[in-house]
Amino acid sequence: MTIPLAHRIGWRYFRSSRDFLRSVASIAMLGFAFSVAILVVTQAIISGFETELRDRVLNLIPHITIQSHGGTMDLDDLENQLEDLSFEYRGSPELEIDGLIVVHPQAGLNEEASERRGRVEVARLTGIDPDRHLRRSTIEEFVDADAMSRLTSGSFQILLGRDKARELKVTTGDFVTVVMKEATLTLVGAVPRQRRFQVAGIIDTRTFLDALTAYIHIDDAARLQRLNEGITTYRLQIDDPFDAVRLASEILARELRLTSSYSVSTWFSKEKYGGLADRIAASRNLLVLIFSLMVAIAAFNLISTVVVFVNERKEDIAVLRTLGGGRVLIGSSFLITGFMISLLGLLSGGVLGVLMGYGLELGLPIFSNLLSVNLLEGYFVQELNIEFVVSDLFLVAVIGLSLTILAAIYPAWRAMRLDPVEILRSD
Repeated sequence: MTIPLAHRIGWRYFRSSRDFLRSVASIAMLGFAFSVAILVVTQAIISGFETELRDRVLNLIPHITIQSHGGTMDLDDLENQLEDLSFEYRGSPELEIDGLIVVHPQAGLNEEASERRGRVEVARLTGIDPDRHLRRSTIEEFVDADAMSRLTSGSFQILLGRDKARELKVTTGDFVTVVMKEATLTLVGAVPRQRRFQVAGIIDTRTFLDALTAYIHIDDAARLQRLNEGITTYRLQIDDPFDAVRLASEILARELRLTSSYSVSTWFSKEKYGGLADRIAASRNLLVLIFSLMVAIAAFNLISTVVVFVNERKEDIAVLRTLGGGRVLIGSSFLITGFMISLLGLLSGGVLGVLMGYGLELGLPIFSNLLSVNLLEGYFVQELNIEFVVSDLFLVAVIGLSLTILAAIYPAWRAMRLDPVEILRSD
């Protein structure tokens, strides 16, 4: 009988017709709702970053890399030695070239236009086998279908990342010159080795990779480096990128017999992309902690709210005690009142957080265009992706309700200790 009656009393106090109590409850509920909304949006943004990292970036970058040092590796020999690994992988051979990409000024242009065309960018060109690279990577999702087909042996075509192409101010069909650090001896002295390439397409992943990417055919890369055979790099893609360190150790344990010294690294390496996962995890933990404290502050604001309810309902408490109502009934009634306020705030905050999240996702590009500023500059993605995860929403609900119940315990305990005789005597 005590619990149903306490529920009815708590519900009645929650729906109090007194303007003062209603205002106090509304302010407490709104503060709690806004705190919950911010925590929900924060969780969704971080989850979106994690999804972009997993589904976009990690499908493009190699998970495990075997790199030769001071020479080349025989591809057939390497793949034979990797044949009976305990895990499945998709591998592709590559040749890497450090050099410059130059866009020469064009004759016939005015001085300003000619200056814009004369640009130089440092680049690491990657020679790939297009067919095998497509089996390892999802690059075809971010480039025109015809672009990869134009990347054939002897065509001297190049694929550039969007940001790299913007820096060079080139587009599909334009010509660039690749200048290598190696030089060729001629009658006039040492001349840097160079070759003219045509831009076959622009890779637009909308991530930081667009500033790094420059692909050519592996045979064209071999011609530039004057290699008759062999590769310098072998990339492996595995099913679970977060298991790369363990699987790489299996390759190291084999002690591969190659024609040159080599190293095995994973995307977790700090000099590669491993810092991304660490930074996202650290950001999630820090932001959740900060905004959980905001929720805690709003939740403990309920202490003053329920205390006000207790002070305003002293006469009711005295009458209930006189009629035989126990301390448990009194305390439970005010606990339920605090719970009702927090539950409504939690639901309102959840809905508000979802609306704010989708509003940010739609509105951020508009603001970026209006301000002519990339608001995500410096991040590894160029688009804000909001993703609401059920487990995250559940965590917010648990945090919010737990804190509000804890906050309501003190005023409920205070109500239980009120002496009805003293209250009625003073009245």
